[in-house]
Parts: sequence; C-alpha cells; structure tokens
Amino acid sequence: MINKIIFIMITFVMLSCQKPVDIALEKKKIQDKIDLVVQAHYNKDAIQFFESNANEWYDVRNGIVQLIDKSEKIPSTQKYLDNMDFHEMIQRNNPVIEISDDATLASYLGSITIKGVFNESPVLWVVAWQSVLKKNKGEWEIISTTNTEGDNKVTAEVLLDHVRKKMGVIGENDFSSVYAYAKCRGPERSFETLLLSNKKNGRMEQLYEEQHIILKHGENTSWTRNLSTNSGEEKMDNETMVFVNGHELHWLSFWPEHRYKDPVFKGISKFNDKTAFQIEFKDVFDKPVHFYYSFNTYLPLGFVLNTNPNGDTVDVTYNVWEKINNVQIFKKAAFKQGNDIFEYNFTDIKVNQIKSKDFENKTGLLSQY
Repeated sequence: MINKIIFIMITFVMLSCQKPVDIALEKKKIQDKIDLVVQAHYNKDAIQFFESNANEWYDVRNGIVQLIDKSEKIPSTQKYLDNMDFHEMIQRNNPVIEISDDATLASYLGSITIKGVFNESPVLWVVAWQSVLKKNKGEWEIISTTNTEGDNKVTAEVLLDHVRKKMGVIGENDFSSVYAYAKCRGPERSFETLLLSNKKNGRMEQLYEEQHIILKHGENTSWTRNLSTNSGEEKMDNETMVFVNGHELHWLSFWPEHRYKDPVFKGISKFNDKTAFQIEFKDVFDKPVHFYYSFNTYLPLGFVLNTNPNGDTVDVTYNVWEKINNVQIFKKAAFKQGNDIFEYNFTDIKVNQIKSKDFENKTGLLSQY
C-alpha cells in the first residue's frame, strides 16, 4: 500500500512539473507550416511545398481516401507548379486552428481563392481544406488533408463579394443607395436620364424632348407615370420592370443579385477583347443575363441582356472610373442594340444620399437640371 501511495505521489509530482502548453505559440508554429506551403506556390518549389508533410499522409478528395508517399508526389507537383503562374492567393476567412490539450494533435481549417494562369489559360479556383497535424519529435507534420473546391454557384458568390471589396465596398452600408444623372445621346437625338436605386427600390426618369416618363419599382409600391400626358398606372408589369432593372447601371455594378437571380460562374471568357470572369444570372422571365468582370482588376466591364426569344441582345459597357466616397464608380456607359448605340455621360452621382420620398416622387426630379 505504501509503495502504491509513493508511486501516485511521484506521478503527481512529475505531472505538476510539466510546463503548461502555450497554445498561442503552438498555433503560430502550425501557421508557419501552412505559410511555408503557400510560399512554395510562388517559389514553384515542390520540395518546399511538402516540407510540412509527414513522409506519408492521407489525401481526401472526390469521395476517395488515398495514402500518399511524399517522394512519389513531388515530381507531379513540380510539373504543376512549373505550369502555373500564381497571381493571387486570397485568404477568405481567418483560419481555424484546434489543438489537443497535450499539444500532440491539431486541426487546421483554411479557405482561399486562387487566381492565375495554368498552361497559358486563366483560372479561378475557390478552395477550402482541412489538414490534421501530429507532433513528431517536437515538430508539427501534416498527416492528412481534405480538399474541397467550390462549385459554380459558390464561386459566383465568392467572386461577387471580392468584386465589391475591390471596388471599395465591404458591407451594404458602404453603398446603400445611388443617385445618378446622365446626359445621353442616341442615334437620333439627345435625352436626359435620372436613376435612383437601393436594395429594394429602383426609379428611372427620362426626358426625351416632349416625352417625360417616370418608372418606379419597389418592394411596397410600383407605378408608372407619363408627365407629358398626365397619365400612369399604379402597378408595373414584368416587361417594364426588366426594362428599368437593365438601366440601373450603377446598382448592377455592385449588387446584380438584388435585381437578378441564380448567379452561376460560367468561367473566363472575353468581353470587348478583355479577359473577363463571366457570371450568368436569370431575369424574372428566366432569360439569361451575363455579367463580365476584368480578370486583372475585378472591376465590372458590363453585361449582356437577352431582349427576346430570337436571341437579340443589348450590350452594356462601363467606362471611365473614379473614386466617389472612396468607392470606385464609373462615369460613362453605353448601350449597344444592333447597330444603335446609346451613350450615357453621368455628370451628377451621389452615394448614400437618397431619401425614401425621392423614390415616390411623381412630379419629376429632372426639372432641377
């Protein structure tokens, strides 16, 4: 009995003498291991790429679990790195690092968006992964990794958020409404356009020689008004709403998902000879609306609307950008329909200054210009 008590006491003393685990330090060590992998992408160094891995580890993807040998994996990875030019590796969320109480086992959750050129073709990948690390002789080693890649819907959502950040918008309060007045020129004559937009409302007013119209859609009220004939409707059909939506150019440059539905990433294509990310939406008639964003800058380049079942389209192009309230705003736009071109020169743009009563104004706001 005495020997047993002595053994317990010795064990207790030994445990009490152990240094407490410095979780913050261990997390930093783990992050350093992951940072080494990230840096290896830019260095095009497959040996460095797997420096943080054990000699063997489990790879989980596409519903398959494989045991990977480091020496066998390095040549194919080096070939991939040699053929890939990494432009950006953007961390989307703060990593989640969990460590066991004895600091011998850990989990790392990360998410990044990769942009670059692979085999001379531009690519965009939305990736999230989980690595399990085990401490071996005082060093953390990756013993398994699970990789996932976002589908076209997830990629569209991530891309749209990134576009807004590049334009200077972090949240909806940064760009909650826009007032945009334009002097316009069409194939036959000049006219004026005033556009008001927020998340739930849009108002379009046009003065075209003797014709003066107001078209307003919204969550609570939608109506039309012809000031030239003093007539109008206390409702708006879908065709008219689609027409107004397609003119809310500035709002669409930031929040196309407020006017159209079901965004899907369609890959990387060309728009006006520029390499562009392409996202397809659907309007209320389920007709496609394609938006294009610069591969180099992420700025919106424009969009293409289908106007009828015959496949006729209207191409809208954004041009001349400048900062207003620290947000990137375009000053010129053009509609191209067949051989006809309508140019919009925006001379008065106000961000986050619209009052609710402005949307419901039925007497006209263009008289001030």
